[in-house]
Amino acid sequence: MHSAYMNYLADAAKAGFAKDITRREFLWRAIAAGGLASSALSGHLLGAAGRVALADSTEIARELTTPNIDFFIRNHFSTPKIGGDGWNLEISGMVSKPLRLTYSDLLLGSSVRRTITMECAGNRPGGGGVGTAVWSGLSLAELLNQAGVRTGANTVIFHGADSGDVENLPARTHFARAIPLEKAMDTSTLLAYEMNGEPLPAEHGFPLRALVPGWYGMDSVKWLSRVEISDRPFKGYFQQEEYVSLKANGERRPITRMLVNSKFLRPSEGEEIPAGTYQVEGAAWAGENSITKVELRVNAAGAWQPATLSAPVTRMVWTPWRYIWQIPRPGQYTLEVRATDNDGHTQPDVRDPDRRDAYELNIPHRIGIRVRS
Repeated sequence: MHSAYMNYLADAAKAGFAKDITRREFLWRAIAAGGLASSALSGHLLGAAGRVALADSTEIARELTTPNIDFFIRNHFSTPKIGGDGWNLEISGMVSKPLRLTYSDLLLGSSVRRTITMECAGNRPGGGGVGTAVWSGLSLAELLNQAGVRTGANTVIFHGADSGDVENLPARTHFARAIPLEKAMDTSTLLAYEMNGEPLPAEHGFPLRALVPGWYGMDSVKWLSRVEISDRPFKGYFQQEEYVSLKANGERRPITRMLVNSKFLRPSEGEEIPAGTYQVEGAAWAGENSITKVELRVNAAGAWQPATLSAPVTRMVWTPWRYIWQIPRPGQYTLEVRATDNDGHTQPDVRDPDRRDAYELNIPHRIGIRVRS
């Protein structure tokens, strides 16, 4: 880390205002001291700033978050090597004032923080392709307002810097996805540069990624290089050929919003637990909706029993739940969990037999366990 920046921190600590300095003032002074050079951008400086930014999050938010090292990773291509120096974001297309933003521009903008649950569209029941993080970044709506979206525009396309070879497509095809302008203008939609108080890890999109809350993870495009505003549907490969619901009769539907879902966190598949009273725990989520009910069933012939929601219910954030199980006797058991959202959608017992794709897998999570005497 630069010595000028270290001296600045030392002086601030002596003066007794290190904890009270605003984020904007901190960054401005760091820039003036040469502290935001490229070596610091990817290292300790922003990590320290991020920890301060996270300090005012609620205890509930902290308990619900997934550590960065444990957060699922789903990439179509290899992780591009991008540094803070030389990178910029272009906002172009049907706008009156195209924008080009540097990494420092992002950090000095009006920061927004959101606790959001994200799920991979192909996450299997009970799978690890879901996690919750505290994301910080800029409001996409504010940036689009600055650029001045022209009348008639209806689509926002996120272009990622990652690329690779796809059969029957040009070499080095880039990953790109589009969302409706209405969703882009939602106050919850961000361009995120921090994850759990630290700069985005490289595998999660450094220096910048889209964050589209309540929609499956493929729309939260990583390694953003360009945001394009258009007045026509996007025809990109990953929009038209991937992430599509396909039925036996050929009916196609784009995958967008996350469906209601739930999983066990305790016990786990195949675990042996003691007889007596046992607290079963898990999480439930419903994308743009909120969880209203979680139920657990012991063995297929049993009745669904209500579980207790362990924290206040929040849209776009998973809800922890618990169930106090009075185990009648030792033996083998199958446990199932299902959730219901505020629109009355309940996880289906079985997968739609007409589906020919591998997305939206939200049947109940089922685990087998053994109770010892």
